[in-house]
Amino acid sequence: MTFSQPRRKGAVAILSAAALAILPGVVGRGAAAEVPARPIRTNFRDDATGLAFSAPASLVIGKRRGHRGHDFIIEVDSVDPELPRAGTSKSLCGVGLKTQPDDVRALDPAALNAPEMIEQQVAAVRLTLGMMGRVNAVAPMGFGNGVRGVAAIVMPQFGPDHAKVRQFIAIAETPAYRISLSCATTAAAIDKARPLFEALVGSLRIETAR
Repeated sequence: MTFSQPRRKGAVAILSAAALAILPGVVGRGAAAEVPARPIRTNFRDDATGLAFSAPASLVIGKRRGHRGHDFIIEVDSVDPELPRAGTSKSLCGVGLKTQPDDVRALDPAALNAPEMIEQQVAAVRLTLGMMGRVNAVAPMGFGNGVRGVAAIVMPQFGPDHAKVRQFIAIAETPAYRISLSCATTAAAIDKARPLFEALVGSLRIETAR
């Protein structure tokens, strides 16, 4: 995911539509896909980066994999048949981590969490996702450890059965890393899934080294 970086002097963090098209877990075609059985794991921590999160009830943590534009992706799936994946996605959700460039690493958390920065990110998310589909909702959202970010729900405008797909996308900037969550489920399941996705966002954090 290659959102452009926030700048020190108030530039809007414009999102690349091409980059959003390859968000982990986001697809634009198909209906529900079967979820294979996985070992139950509900907590994750990466000692090298400090990325940590907990999966709420009905969600389980899957494998770690590479992904273009990210340091890595952690898959998250559902054990509830009423919370299906959409289309050809490899998992219900993908938690992504990306190392920040030097100009962002020079910023402190207060600058990245400032209300004006979050407002600009909301506007940028609405604009860019609007090029890909119908944005049903976009708003600031709290991540873990007091980090502020943005989340949106989108109906894609392309692909077979796209009207039956709902995408949940959330992103937050920290000085060291960009954290993202992208999920794709069915329109019938989004109302049940949304509180779980939001709870997952609320646990996403960068912890200090132990």
